[in-house]
Amino acid sequence: MLGLVDLERDHEGAIKVVSEKIPPADDLYQRADSVLSNVMPEPLEMTALTILRITTIMPITISTAKEECATLGPEELTVRAIENLESLHLCTRQRSADGDEVLFNPNVWAVDKDHSHAALQAEDGAVRAALSGVLEEVAATAGMPEDEIQSGERKWVDYAVSQGLLLRSIVTTLGGQERAFLFSPHMGRSVFDAPTGADPSGHVRQLIGSMVFARRFASNRLFAPTSFLRKLVRNGEAGDASNIGTDYSMLETAGIVRVEPAYRFKKFVLLQADVAEEAITYLEDSADGNTTSGALQGQRGCRHPEAERARCLVQSPKEAAPSPSASQDILAALRQEMGRRRYDR
Repeated sequence: MLGLVDLERDHEGAIKVVSEKIPPADDLYQRADSVLSNVMPEPLEMTALTILRITTIMPITISTAKEECATLGPEELTVRAIENLESLHLCTRQRSADGDEVLFNPNVWAVDKDHSHAALQAEDGAVRAALSGVLEEVAATAGMPEDEIQSGERKWVDYAVSQGLLLRSIVTTLGGQERAFLFSPHMGRSVFDAPTGADPSGHVRQLIGSMVFARRFASNRLFAPTSFLRKLVRNGEAGDASNIGTDYSMLETAGIVRVEPAYRFKKFVLLQADVAEEAITYLEDSADGNTTSGALQGQRGCRHPEAERARCLVQSPKEAAPSPSASQDILAALRQEMGRRRYDR
């Protein structure tokens, strides 16, 4: 039905051969809606999936959630879906100073920051569309150069950074050139991961920004960032270039590397292997990750992403507590699943 396997049958109709068909990743993404329609989710399940997707892209108010789910069922269904997501720690409420309640996915958005202003601003549908487009584009690529954003105007990027919806890392060259790189707070991680945050120190973002800059914009480009970082991890040191001693002070200041004399010039000595390994995982999936070899050139300083925040309001995190209705839904789902396994369904 989904076109993912071919079945070869004998003259009696019994299946003889099953041949799987593995479509390209882009094709799989495009089939998601057809897969969902075939599994026939119930209204409550569809409402929960809708809220999960929206609150993963950006924080929203409860009134916006009800508006987005209005075509799926009555308002009570939205309330129940929110309670279910809260019980599974896939959604968190936050009350603003004005009393409005904001929803967001705590596995993506930090629970110790006030997202209410951004959510209230996005009550306007046009604003919400502009912000969500920018956020989704950046989420697809860790370390996206800001001047390559296609989905929104610069003002929406600035607004998203000011509200902590995006993180901006600035790299400055020796000649005074400045480049900005954008990251989503979760850096493309799964929305179902434990709510520990991604790269809380900002060091992985610093290293990725440095590598993307060296690959894309430096006059003497680094054509294989992942190869360079793998060598750094494998040998504990890499490089032999004069500019290493002068152009990468931000990495040394952060304690990611130490600069020491090499055979001819200077080299990196790795101090935080976990940071380099984490950066490799993001660069491997990026067009900036692999080509041939090259050299490091042109970076002098980096402003930490948090320094780009216009403000940082803090609110104590709240633990998710299952409501009675949510507990009933979870227990019912568990009973149903156990019944299916018992009867081999």
